[in-house]
Parts: sequence; structure tokens; C-alpha cells
Amino acid sequence: MHKRLVLVAAMFIAAPIIPLAAAAERATPGGRALPAGKADRPKNDPADPNWNQFEQVFTGKLDQVVAGPVGQSFPPMYTHRLQFTVEKTLRGTLKAGERVTCSHVARQHQAPQFPEGKVCLVAASQDRGQLRVETIELADTKTVAAAELACTLPLGWRNEQGKAVSPWAALGKKAWQVADGPKGDVLCSQTGRPALLCREGIRFEVEHVPPAKDIQWTNPDGDGEYKISVTNTSDQPQPVPALLTDGKRILWEESLVILCQDKTYACPGCEGVSGKVESVRLKPGESVSGVVNALRLEGPDWPKGGYRIEFRFCLGEKSQTKSFYYMSRHHDKLREAATKSAANGGAGNSE
Repeated sequence: MHKRLVLVAAMFIAAPIIPLAAAAERATPGGRALPAGKADRPKNDPADPNWNQFEQVFTGKLDQVVAGPVGQSFPPMYTHRLQFTVEKTLRGTLKAGERVTCSHVARQHQAPQFPEGKVCLVAASQDRGQLRVETIELADTKTVAAAELACTLPLGWRNEQGKAVSPWAALGKKAWQVADGPKGDVLCSQTGRPALLCREGIRFEVEHVPPAKDIQWTNPDGDGEYKISVTNTSDQPQPVPALLTDGKRILWEESLVILCQDKTYACPGCEGVSGKVESVRLKPGESVSGVVNALRLEGPDWPKGGYRIEFRFCLGEKSQTKSFYYMSRHHDKLREAATKSAANGGAGNSE
């Protein structure tokens, strides 16, 4: 118990942030500006980077900054290409010594300034096959230690007054009524659910399911269903701690999390975990998959007319983001039907 409490308390040490621009703004995906980082920023300021929310977190020397086109919006949109030599990976697949090039986009009044030639702490996400920098700071011992501890938490978990809270907290006590199951050093303060990751050697993939009827200019990304696949890429049997099973079926709904429009959602169909459960174990090269209907999400601001919405599917520390073209005259009806027929949706079909 003492070990758990120490980990939870230490995990959320506030770290000072350096501003990337003279203007008091910095960009987030989608162009929304937030206050720039300041050393005296309040601990719970929403602009504080939550390191466990990113796919790749690493320290590396910023070798080169290459300015790109400037979008003629207001404020202007500045684009850069940042080249790093990786020193240490806190989360993700990058290796020490690897040289990586990342994109950076900032919508703000003045051009961002980068600490070229210095070691930085970087959070990045996959964007159409390349890395996109979400947060970059000068690396120091305190900041890196705080980020490293935060990265022991799965995606979608958050800090509330220094306590770990899982995406299943809204389910209350029924979120984790497990007689025997996976253990963890860090527990959700509201449900007792352990923080479970996937570990190395596990590949997480997401692809849209082709629609029953392909309609031009209407559903190029399908009708909201996504195939989720988890594969053991190693040559040894591997447990996938974050992927649960009751021994008869894989509990996809109780394992997956979806991030959308800066909000975190349990997978549609999730009803909580009870009884005896364990982590899925995969043989070398073995893969399992299930289907999720993202249109069953209740809460996102669904586009009007024809526009794109992004879904980030998460399992432990693994994730993939998918852009979905939503045509309201077509998908509104499908979304309503999927919500009413919940028993026919979700991720219950395993392979």
C-alpha cells in the first residue's frame, strides 16, 4: 500500500514550462490556442502538458530547425520541421541514438522560438505517417523525472488534485468489482482499477471497416466501425496486461478507451469489470481483433454538413488516431440507429 501511495503522489509533480513564443499563446492540434507555459503557472493550469496522453515521449538534442510555409490566417499558422537525435525514450518506440524529423504547427501572433542545439523533452503524436510535436521543453532533471513517472499511466488517465483517475471513474463501484485479476502499483482513486499497459513487443493497429454501401462523397472512411488488432511481434509468448479476458471472450469494451475533442470516453458498450478476469496472453506472432462502432459515442460535438472528426483509440500506452469524414445527412441516422441498437454494436466480435 505504501508503494502505491508514493507512486501516485510523485507521479504528478508539476514541472516548469518554457514558452516557445513571445506571444502568450501556443497551438494545440486543430489550431486552438492555450496560454503559453510559464514557470509560475498554477499547478492545475489546463495548459500543463499531461505527458501520459502522448504516443511518443522522449528526450533528444534539437539538431536543426527548418522553417516552413506560414499560413495566412489570423493569427498566422507557423510550420517548422524539427530534427532530433534521441537520447532517452520515456514512452514509445524510438531508440537512443535514432535521428527523427518531426513536424510542428503553431497558430499564434509571433513565430515560435526553439532551443536549437539543446536537449529537449518532447511529446509527439503520429500524424499521417510522421511524428508531430505536441509539446517541447528544455529538459532538466525535475521535468524529465515528472514526465517519466507520468508515463507509467495509461492513455486517458488524468490527475485530479494529485490522485490518479481512470476513464472508467464515471461507472463508480461497478467499474472494477474483480475478485481475482491483474494487479498494479498505481490504482484509480475512485474505482480501484489498476493502471495497466501493453508493454514492448505488442503492436496496436486500427483500421476502418469498409461500409456496407460505398457512397461517393459521403462515407470515404466508412460508417463508423473500426477493426482493432493487437499482435505479439516478439518471438516469445507475451501477456497484454491492458487487454482483459474473462477466459471465454476478450473484454474489448472494458479495455479500450477513445479520446475525441479533448475528452476521454470509455469504449461504447462498457459496463464495468466483475468476477475473475486476466490479461490476454498471445503466442509469438499471434493476433486478436475486435470491432468498435465509434458512432455509439455519446458526448462529442458531431459535425454538421460534411466535416472531419478525429477518434484516438487507446489501449494502455498504445494508440492510433483516425480521421473520420462525417456527413450528417448520412451518418446522423446511422448514429441514432447504432445508439438504439447497442446490443448489435460495440467491440464484441473477436477473431
